[in-house]
Amino acid sequence: MFDYPNCVNCPEPATAHAIEVGNWDVPGRNPFYRDLRPIADDRRILRNPHKGWYWHYIDNGYPRPNYRRDHDPSDHLEDFPGLNHLYLRFDWGDIEKEEGVYDWSYIDSIMDEWSRYDYRFGMRLVTYEGSGEIPFATPEYVYKAGAKCYALPGGRLEPDYGDPVFLEKLARFMEEAGRKFNSDPRVELVDVGTFGTWGEGHTGNGSDVVYPAEVIKKHIDLHVKNFPDKFVILNDDHINHRWSRGAEENLDLIDYAAALGLGLDDDSVCVRCYADNCGYNTLRTPWLFDRLSPNAPVVLEFEHYQAVAMQVFKNGYPFLDAMQRTHATFAGFHGYPRPWLKREPWLTEYAANRLGYWFFIDGIELPPLMAGVNNRIKLHVVNRGFAVSYRKFCVKLRLTGAGGNYVQELDVDCRRWQPGEPAVEAVSFRPQLSPGTYCAELGVFEGSRPIELALKESVKTEDGYYRLGSVEVR
Repeated sequence: MFDYPNCVNCPEPATAHAIEVGNWDVPGRNPFYRDLRPIADDRRILRNPHKGWYWHYIDNGYPRPNYRRDHDPSDHLEDFPGLNHLYLRFDWGDIEKEEGVYDWSYIDSIMDEWSRYDYRFGMRLVTYEGSGEIPFATPEYVYKAGAKCYALPGGRLEPDYGDPVFLEKLARFMEEAGRKFNSDPRVELVDVGTFGTWGEGHTGNGSDVVYPAEVIKKHIDLHVKNFPDKFVILNDDHINHRWSRGAEENLDLIDYAAALGLGLDDDSVCVRCYADNCGYNTLRTPWLFDRLSPNAPVVLEFEHYQAVAMQVFKNGYPFLDAMQRTHATFAGFHGYPRPWLKREPWLTEYAANRLGYWFFIDGIELPPLMAGVNNRIKLHVVNRGFAVSYRKFCVKLRLTGAGGNYVQELDVDCRRWQPGEPAVEAVSFRPQLSPGTYCAELGVFEGSRPIELALKESVKTEDGYYRLGSVEVR
C-alpha cells in the first residue's frame, strides 16, 4: 500500500438505509433545510408529456409507406424509452383531392389507435414532395384553377409558393386543418410545412428558386393564424436556404419568426454534407437555436438511419451534442424504431430523460409551520434536461397526518427553471390543520396527470406526490 503524506483517511460512507429521508443536516445552511439529494434517481426513465423521442410514422405523404411497412400492427412500442409522439408528415393532396372535400379518415385512425397508448402527434402539411410518383402533393384542382407551377423532369410538379391562386386555395385548406386540430390536445406541435421540398423550407430537388422573405412570411402567417393554441415550428432551411439574398432580409425574417413565438426544427442532423462542412454536431447555424429556443420547443430530426455512415454517426455523439447545444425538446429519426432501439439502446435511454425538462428537487427549507397563517418555505430545484418546460405545470404541497390532509397550490412557474441552473422558489404556505406531526409531500401536475420527478419511487405516492419528510404544525 502506498503512503501519500498529503492525503487524509476518508471515513466509510454511510449506508443507503442510514439516511433518513428529508432530514440531513447541511453545515452552513438554514437549520430547516432538508437535503433531498439522497433520494434523487437519475436512472429511472420517466414517462412525462411534451418531451422526448418521436417516430416518423407518415414519412412524406401517404403513398410512401417507408417505415410503416415494417411495422407490426400489434406493437405499440411501449418499451421505447421516452417515445412521446408520432410525426405525421402528409400532403395537402392526401386530404383534399377535390376542392372542399376533406378526407381525414386515415389521420383519424392513426390518432385514435395510438392515443390510447398515451402518444401525442406532431404534424407537417406539405405541398411538394420532389417526386414524380406524387405529382399532386398540391391538389390537381389548384393547378386547374390557374395556380402557377414548375413542371420538372420526371413528372414532378412544384407549386409557385407565392402564387395568389395557390395561396388562396391553401388558406382555405389551412383554415379547415386549424378547425380540426387546433383544439385537439393530442396534437403536440405543427411545422411550417407548406413551403419547400418535403416541407423543409428549401427548394432543393426542385426548382431551386430562392423566394423573398415576404413569401415565407405568408406561409408562417397561415400556420400562426390557424393554430393559435399550438406550438408552431419553423425549419432552419427557411433561413439557411436564403443567405444568397443577403443577410439583411434573412435577419428580418428571423426577427419576424421570433416575434411570433415560433420554435425551430433542423431536419438535417448528421447529413453527410453538413457533417463534412460544419462543426462536430453537424449544425449549420447553432446560434439560430439560441434566438428561437426561448419561445417554443426545438425539434431535431436525424438523417435516414440506414443511410448514415458510421464515421458520420460516431455512435451518436454528434447527435447527442446537437441535442444539448440546441436545447432540444424533441428528437426523432427516419426509420422503424425497433432496429434503431436494438442498435442504439444506450443513446436512446440517455437522451430520453434529458430531452426537454428533467426536474430534480435537491432540497426544501421547511421550518415548523404555524396553522392558519402564512409560512415561508423554499424549494431548491434543478432542471437537468436540455431545455425548459414550455408549459406551466401546477406545483402542490400536501400535508398528511392524523389531523387530516391539506393541499395548497404553490405560486411557482416551472417554465423559469433553466437547464443546468439551480433555482430557489420562495413561496407561502398556509396550512389549515390542527397541531401535530405531518408528512410533507410535493407534487407537480398537468391537470390530473402527475409529472414525474427524478426522485426514488420508494417515496412516491400512488397519486403522484413525493414524500419529503416530516414537519410539525403548531
